[in-house]
Amino acid sequence: MKCKGIVAVSKGEVRMMDVDITDPKSDEVQVRMAATMISPGTERAHILALPNSNQEFPYVPGYCCAGIIEKTGSNVTGFSVGDRVACFAVDVGHREIGNVTASRVARIPDGVPFEYAAFSGLGQTSMQGVRKARIELGESVLVIGLGIVGQLALQFAKASGALPAIGVDRIEKRLDIAKACGADYAFNNSGTSLNGLLAPVLGSKGPDVVLESTGFPEVMSEACASAADYARVSIIGCPRGITDFNFYTHIQKKSITLIGAHAVFSVPEKQSYPHFWTYEDDTTCFLNLIKRGTVTVEPLITDMVPWTDAEKMYERLLSWDKDSLGIILRWPAYL
Repeated sequence: MKCKGIVAVSKGEVRMMDVDITDPKSDEVQVRMAATMISPGTERAHILALPNSNQEFPYVPGYCCAGIIEKTGSNVTGFSVGDRVACFAVDVGHREIGNVTASRVARIPDGVPFEYAAFSGLGQTSMQGVRKARIELGESVLVIGLGIVGQLALQFAKASGALPAIGVDRIEKRLDIAKACGADYAFNNSGTSLNGLLAPVLGSKGPDVVLESTGFPEVMSEACASAADYARVSIIGCPRGITDFNFYTHIQKKSITLIGAHAVFSVPEKQSYPHFWTYEDDTTCFLNLIKRGTVTVEPLITDMVPWTDAEKMYERLLSWDKDSLGIILRWPAYL
């Protein structure tokens, strides 16, 4: 059997094609997708074969998915056919039907629509990076880069007690969204040093916590240089290249803790621990925060289109349309 799916056939080339449907393995569930979200930074990097990304083609891009379970593997417990679920589905991505490892699936609460649940892949990515930073009530937090991961990190930091919660980016539309989502300050850092921007708010101290979400290697040193003594710097974005900076000046001399945070690949699989939660527990928390209104994703949706428009959306993505954030593809099961 086959279904429709997006395939990156070669570097920079994406097509809607027929892809195979197989039975789920013993530890997998088969999901009929209702909504999938294009992850702008990661998917663009992989399709263009940027450093620290996929270098082999063809493959099915994407990993942010929500849908309905159709089959369960023989060893799967806790999930049933008909459950509405959010998935982190690497190698499944944007297709009508796919098999997902059960440890990377979480049930969607009543009242949370599929298009919101499709943010869970990036919601969990952002949340685990914020958890590892161990924000204390009243600490100042700086988020560098206000794409989807950064926007959510800012909201999680606020919910964790950040005061103030500050976002910086070079795209004005993203600054407006951050303010609408509760940022205490949102600054355009085009041509301006972070220290210069932050001084009127924080004085000479610098932020207690820095959450870096741009993925640009050159920003890593600036993130550390801007941080206060004894600060924590959590690297949530995936650096697409080599980072080169003075470790003594930026890290050792200031006693900074540098934290590597990388989505489901740096969290436990079966049991949560303090500051290190499983994908399912993080995602369940994220979805419940949406349901309660503590976290909002509606302002992050810039496009919601039927799956038949997917190729057009990827053309925009690969041309780096900076105004695009959350691009939701609706599949037939959405209706």
